[in-house]
Amino acid sequence: MKNGLKILGLAIILAMLFSLPVFAGGQKEVGPVQTVQFIMWGGAVEKQIVEGYMAGLAEKSPDIKVDILLPADYWPKLQTMIAGGTPPDICYMGFPEFVDYHEQGAILNIQKYADKSKIFYEDDFYPGHLASFSDRKTGDLYGIPKDYSTYAVYYNDDMFRDAGLATPLELYNKGEWTVDNFLEAAKRLTTPSVHGLLFDQGRWKAFVPYFAPHWIASVNSVRVNTPEFISAINFIKDHSLKLKISPTKDQLGDISPTDRFIQQKGAMKIIGRWKTMSFIKADLPFKWNVVPMPEGADGKAHTWVDMVCYSILDGAKNPDAAWRVIEYLTGPEGQKAVAQAGHAVPSRLSVANSDAFLRAVRPGFNNAAHVAIEDAKPVLVFNNWGKIWGVIGTKLGLVWTGRKTAEDACAEAQKEIDVLIKE
Repeated sequence: MKNGLKILGLAIILAMLFSLPVFAGGQKEVGPVQTVQFIMWGGAVEKQIVEGYMAGLAEKSPDIKVDILLPADYWPKLQTMIAGGTPPDICYMGFPEFVDYHEQGAILNIQKYADKSKIFYEDDFYPGHLASFSDRKTGDLYGIPKDYSTYAVYYNDDMFRDAGLATPLELYNKGEWTVDNFLEAAKRLTTPSVHGLLFDQGRWKAFVPYFAPHWIASVNSVRVNTPEFISAINFIKDHSLKLKISPTKDQLGDISPTDRFIQQKGAMKIIGRWKTMSFIKADLPFKWNVVPMPEGADGKAHTWVDMVCYSILDGAKNPDAAWRVIEYLTGPEGQKAVAQAGHAVPSRLSVANSDAFLRAVRPGFNNAAHVAIEDAKPVLVFNNWGKIWGVIGTKLGLVWTGRKTAEDACAEAQKEIDVLIKE
């Protein structure tokens, strides 16, 4: 009888054990794995960086598998997937494109997820950054900023020292980093084989605020045919066609401004923080650093903000799992990974203003350059902004090559912009 009771007791215990969750190494056994399809742009280096972010996510959420797509032509591919009824779960969404995709109903309202989240804090983001991906009437979120980037001046420290010049950071620390000193340095560092300034003219928006800070006044007012805006365009054009401190479009040939900087064919380059990632990967054989854009005649430094969010597509197969991916990537842990990678500026203020970002890359590297202009925020965008942007870029392209004057190009662009705004 006793043996029978022992056997019965053992059977009950075994039954209880088999009914409990299985643990391995202190971890609860994961349930069915959900695959989240995530489409992004960028090159192989950026994809490798993003995969690194996902490694941290995998430790916390082993039940989620992220399938990353990196198409050669991002926007056509995304549009094709949406039109075909097979949208990815998560996509990159730029703040100008957001307006059109939101108006089309292609993006999911994620406010309910943000409201329930234990790690999403609205106060830990710039209000203007969140507003860029929110419905203008309801304020509901349709995307969370993954990061942002301000334009700054990267420079070859060795070139400045070899020329006996104070470096941009030394000038900045003395309060002497002005547009005049910036241009003077570019002139003195220009030689037959080196340009003082490498500037992709598609980044023209970096200098416009120095001359026409209010060229986008409202959703009904985009003014490019003004003396101020035209002065900005002539200022940029003169870098290559008059002062010769920047290469012309023909001189660039097959070597991009970034590659020229890497090959020491340029002393300074204006670009966003994402290039830090490329320069780290290239393991540059010279000392380099970064400073904010210089102060203009008004005593202020100006910049441009490029920003991207993570959005969930309407019709996504796994929206709940997609939110968990976004929540992690825009949370404190995911944002620290962004800070270390050199990808961009973390969108979380608490991370962007911490040592995780400010002391990233290496000792003495001036990451603070990208957060120094505190009032930097995205420009106002609205319906047809993508088309307006295209019109401006097309017309200015003729200015950079000297085939059209800034006055004529801006007058022609204004006529087309006015029609688009009335639509």
